[in-house]
Amino acid sequence: MLGLPFDVPPPCSPVDEEYPGVPVRKELGEHETMLSIDKARRVLGYAPRSSRRG
Repeated sequence: MLGLPFDVPPPCSPVDEEYPGVPVRKELGEHETMLSIDKARRVLGYAPRSSRRG
């Protein structure tokens, strides 16, 4: 506690604010979106030809 005279709510992520109640399966990294290609990689062996981040 910071010794403030009032309770400070914990920080809320933008995902929690926009999509309350939607379960988050893993923490999102700095360059990740809520849409993932992990399953396509795992099931189909998909590998992107290029990176959008350059």
